[in-house]
Amino acid sequence: MAEGPDVDRDILEGRTILAVKAIREAQGCPLQEAVDLYHQRYGELHPEPDSAQKSSRPRVLRFERDGSLVVFEGLQDGQ
Repeated sequence: MAEGPDVDRDILEGRTILAVKAIREAQGCPLQEAVDLYHQRYGELHPEPDSAQKSSRPRVLRFERDGSLVVFEGLQDGQ
């Protein structure tokens, strides 16, 4: 895809409609293809965090009566 800095800027700044419109005009493609290209470029500009950075274990937050916050990480059901 021949995206330009304007399309990238629109994507990064959340102007989805303008980005899709610019992609359609630049590529001369139907709307659905432009939307698909938008999603592809969005994924390139906003990569998913590494799986090592993601916590696969749930975190539970609980406020105690004294106002303190307790964080439980990696609890399984029934714990």
